[in-house]
Amino acid sequence: MVTYKEVCKKVREIDKVICNACGKEIEKDGYGYLKDYLHVEKTWGYNSNKDEDVHKFDICEECYDNIIKSFLKDVK
Repeated sequence: MVTYKEVCKKVREIDKVICNACGKEIEKDGYGYLKDYLHVEKTWGYNSNKDEDVHKFDICEECYDNIIKSFLKDVK
C-alpha cells in the first residue's frame, strides 16, 4: 500500500531578467512569459588565464543581433 502526505516546497522562479549590454529589463508577453533572450554561463578551464572563473550574462535579442552583426555576415 502506498500512502501520501502533503508537503510545501519553496520554489525559486525568475522574477526579472536585465540585459547586461543595454540595461533594459526583458519584457514579458501577455501571458507572463519572458520574451526570449540569450543566457551564457562559461566556466573557464585549466588552459586559460581565467582558470575556474565563472562568467554569466544575459543579452536581449536586440543587443544579440547588434553584437553578432560584427562577425556574422548573413544576419537579418
